[in-house]
Amino acid sequence: MAKTYKVEEVNSGICTCTLRAGPTQDVIDSNTKQGWKFEQMQAIIGRRCGCIPSPKLLIVFSKEG
Repeated sequence: MAKTYKVEEVNSGICTCTLRAGPTQDVIDSNTKQGWKFEQMQAIIGRRCGCIPSPKLLIVFSKEG
């Protein structure tokens, strides 16, 4: 069977520009309840409003097809 992968993005707070545990855990919990398996996560620097650096977290999930 082939694995299917999906990536969810968690954005940092608007005012603090920090990644918070609550929203991250919510994304992980929501996807595991739907049968997705957590694989890995990677923090990156994205852009807000086109020019302001803003941390983002990419979370990878997999599911047996």
